[in-house]
Amino acid sequence: MAQRLQWDIDGQDWPHRQASSFVQAAGLRWHVQRFGTGHEQLPLALLIHGTGASTHSWRGLIPLLTPYFRLLSLDLPGHAFTDMPAGGPTSQQLSLPGMAQAIHTLMSVLGLSPALVIGHSAGAAIGVRMCLDSLIAPKLVVSVNGAFLPLGGVAGQLFSPAARLMSVLPFIPQVFSWRAADPAVLQRLVDGTGSKLDATGMALYGKLVSNPGHAAGALAMMANWDLKALEAKLP
Repeated sequence: MAQRLQWDIDGQDWPHRQASSFVQAAGLRWHVQRFGTGHEQLPLALLIHGTGASTHSWRGLIPLLTPYFRLLSLDLPGHAFTDMPAGGPTSQQLSLPGMAQAIHTLMSVLGLSPALVIGHSAGAAIGVRMCLDSLIAPKLVVSVNGAFLPLGGVAGQLFSPAARLMSVLPFIPQVFSWRAADPAVLQRLVDGTGSKLDATGMALYGKLVSNPGHAAGALAMMANWDLKALEAKLP
């Protein structure tokens, strides 16, 4: 299994480190960040990051939300400091319904229920999937560039098979992370998404994508992603 990030080493300067803890749920050790504990009168907002990201995605938004909400942010399965599922890249916990169920189990262990879900990219799809599967019943789901629909055309036909092939070849995450350690390659990767990141954001993404374990989790998530079923259920 690819080498994963180590909290005691790689997480020393992680954004909002003081809010971090680790929780066992659904067979995984999750990295979570909780804000506003002790202010039970405030509604709870669940923050779900996108593919290849982590809790750091919300570092700038969190201070703006904390006066109004308690917050729960998490690293998705196989991402950053949360475990890769025991089944590896073919685990159903890396599928859209699987991640929805795993997060529901985590929230049950924590005894939490969100009034608001904020999801970025694939994280928005997970939040909506949780609602459709009656796992949560928030008052609102906020989508930031939500990834709800499958790719069309030839790209859509080739993407999933290619991602599945890359996820099961053990050397691919190492090669990807080695290439992504080059600042120029990382910059092209970020530019390709249309994102505009400051120096801190670039450094944090650089730490993530240059780690083979994180790269393996992101590739496996893409390999198990099927948005056709979600599209069919969207109102």
